[in-house]
Amino acid sequence: MNFVTVCAQLNDTPREVYTSATSSNYVAEGMLPPVGKNKSATSLALHVYGKAAEKFRTLDRGARLYVHGSKIRYDIDAKAYSLHGGVIAVVNDSFPIFNDVILTGRCIKDIDQEDARAFKTTPDGLMIANQTISVNTGRNQGDLFNFYAINSKDDKLNNAELMVNFTRKGTGLTIRGRLVTDAWTDKETQQRRTLTKIQLVQMTLAPKTGTGDQKPVASQTTVASSDNSATLWGGKTAEDSWSQGLPDLPGQYGPAPEPTPEFIPF
Repeated sequence: MNFVTVCAQLNDTPREVYTSATSSNYVAEGMLPPVGKNKSATSLALHVYGKAAEKFRTLDRGARLYVHGSKIRYDIDAKAYSLHGGVIAVVNDSFPIFNDVILTGRCIKDIDQEDARAFKTTPDGLMIANQTISVNTGRNQGDLFNFYAINSKDDKLNNAELMVNFTRKGTGLTIRGRLVTDAWTDKETQQRRTLTKIQLVQMTLAPKTGTGDQKPVASQTTVASSDNSATLWGGKTAEDSWSQGLPDLPGQYGPAPEPTPEFIPF
């Protein structure tokens, strides 16, 4: 499973990229509105193929897009995320903001509770756990995605604690989360740095051998909705729209909505 639904604003004009001597796609940088207090917008490359690319290439910087059913990739060398394919629609800033990532794969490590980079409890009572999932991309290859859970240690249902207790190297699971980006200034170089991870909202452990049971785990994490990225989506954040459902889409997702100035599919 690799299924992503986001809203993004183009940060440049689409350009043609050749994948072979006879085929090409169009790509542009997209910016996802920030999620939460003191967070930054998330930058990723949008790759559009086929007939959808014919419309995509005509868009200008600043165009607002709804992207549904795309696949996310992570280039570990470039430390860059990209989205590929999916249903795309031009929307305006009154359209709800989505930031939803669903991935199925296997954990690549145990969580070392003695390593503060893997697990820690803050002085104000927050528990933070980090894990990495490998998602198959075919031909015995996979992309690695870092994800984390953050909870109060007193939460009745605590994703961070559950990650420590139930995920090991090789554990199969499906995660649902959102792309969250932190930004800071390097004290030595004075350069701006960013780090994007998937913040866990829900996870389901793969069934054990010989059983058909899965263990759904609902999140108790609350993220504040505040940020200074006023140029993206009229200053709104993804948190403002998190509780709203997805609009109907063609095929298995229901009938397509009627074209309006707020929703123009291509």
